[in-house]
Amino acid sequence: MKVDVSLCKGGFTLAAKAEWPDTDMTVIAGPSGAGKSSLLRALVGLERAQGHVEFKVETLQSANAFIPAHKRRMAWVSQHDDVFTHLSVRENLLFAMRHARPGGAELAVIVEQFSLNERLEQNAGALSGGQKQRLILARALLSNPCLLALDEPFGALDAEARHDLLGILLKFCARQGLSVLFVSHDLDTLSRLADFMIYLDNGKVVAQGALNTCLLDERLPYRHRDDACVVLKASAAGYETSDRLNVLRLGEAKIFTPGMAIPKGRTVRLRIRAGDISLSRTRYDDSSVLNILPVTIKHIEHVDGQNALSAGLVNVTLILGGMSLLARITEKSARMLRLSPGDQVFAQIKASTLAAGET
Repeated sequence: MKVDVSLCKGGFTLAAKAEWPDTDMTVIAGPSGAGKSSLLRALVGLERAQGHVEFKVETLQSANAFIPAHKRRMAWVSQHDDVFTHLSVRENLLFAMRHARPGGAELAVIVEQFSLNERLEQNAGALSGGQKQRLILARALLSNPCLLALDEPFGALDAEARHDLLGILLKFCARQGLSVLFVSHDLDTLSRLADFMIYLDNGKVVAQGALNTCLLDERLPYRHRDDACVVLKASAAGYETSDRLNVLRLGEAKIFTPGMAIPKGRTVRLRIRAGDISLSRTRYDDSSVLNILPVTIKHIEHVDGQNALSAGLVNVTLILGGMSLLARITEKSARMLRLSPGDQVFAQIKASTLAAGET
């Protein structure tokens, strides 16, 4: 997707230029008031911005043309409660089907996947907040869009409801090959969903790229957060039934994660928190830590008054077979180990701390 648009609203000006893959999931991130929702609305045609918008080789907007929102075949889900409260759950879903592109998922499949079977005859206005969000997403997907646009629809949900709904959405979109563009400031949400990031600040794109590249970008806030992490893709290589451990391949490295068996060969999204990695100059095999990976130190970031790292801590960027990891250790540990860029060390990651999910 290519975009080069400008929009003035009151005293705010959006001037965004970016390009990202037409497939997978892309997040528009940034601080409050950065213009995230305005950019998303402009892309789906809900805002009449100036400039150029292109999606899958089709020009949606240019100096001479403007395709209205209802003809762009993009499903819009906002942060507001948008169910038709005078209709039942079934009637809400059937409304979407009447305006759907041919070839989409069947009603029975959507109803089953979003656990709406027992709610079909219930009035939509009587649903709980989490149930309404399931209905809104199900209705959007039944329209069989070419792109699903989400404007922070999970913000009002508690952590458990959000986790469940994100899992359902991720699996459905992966199976359907559906492009998703979503706004989020929540690190948990974007680290679970996004493949690509566009970061806005004050109406301008200040960074764009693969998710992990942006999570480690020194211009952005993520590497300095207490919950700083990286997100990598591994491959399921086997399952140790007696210990209930999945064996994953991360490049040439082997990673163990607990849980139910993941089918062999399946791609796995692996989130590794910086605070869950410890470093050692020696490999200790008489340890409870299962994941001990040989890595190379690329960069050591100390507190210097210019970043948001807490006093006494350092960030250590590590290279594992061409992939980047981030470790958060104390200044004292870095000094005692005499760590320097280029050093070969071991990254130790407890299996129980890893968050892994199928893509």
